[in-house]
Amino acid sequence: MKTKSWEIELPYPWESLQVVLSEPEKTLPFFPYFESISGTKVRFKVPRFIFNFGYEFDLAVGFQEGRAVYTFTGDKGILTITFEMEGKRLRVTASWAGFGEAFMGKPLENFARGIAEAIRDFCSAQASCPVAKISGNEGVVEHITPETAPALIKRVSWELEGRDFLLEGKAEDGTRLSAEVRGGKLVRLVVEDPSGRRSVIESDVPVLELDGEVFRGLPLEKRFEIKVREL
Repeated sequence: MKTKSWEIELPYPWESLQVVLSEPEKTLPFFPYFESISGTKVRFKVPRFIFNFGYEFDLAVGFQEGRAVYTFTGDKGILTITFEMEGKRLRVTASWAGFGEAFMGKPLENFARGIAEAIRDFCSAQASCPVAKISGNEGVVEHITPETAPALIKRVSWELEGRDFLLEGKAEDGTRLSAEVRGGKLVRLVVEDPSGRRSVIESDVPVLELDGEVFRGLPLEKRFEIKVREL
């Protein structure tokens, strides 16, 4: 069996990690090499992986105290992803048992690192998302800031399983917000103040790489009623 691990700082309780990992249909679309998921059937399209170009697996998910395991079983072997919390550290281990194990070192390392970073970002979004109340595709957001706006977009993207969407918001003073996400990236951000002055930002930033810099200086620190529409 070929095995590679990656560790990151994760200053959130085990319960936060469970929330993210317990819904693989929402989390897997942000893993490296992901292609599709339908029920328990998962496809990865991974250049240089021995099971590349759309190989299909059956997924099984298991939980223990402080530990979770995703097991992907296919005709050529078994891919196992293990998540373990030790204090405030998360270790993600990717293991491949099957044909071509000798060639799996670097791809498995990239896999473990990318998964760890995605899980960290979604745990952070869960913890800091400014959504006060949301039902269906509508909600109320209190006091968006440059620091919490990325968490809001990540949270919505996770809820929609990585699909394209348009998030629109309106504040009590008439300020309007529009954020368009396509292909897992924030491609357009528009903020219009009560006087009609618009700030338009065209971007190409992956959702998981969003930070406060994109939102710096925008008049967002107010209460917004939001709607989310799939594109």
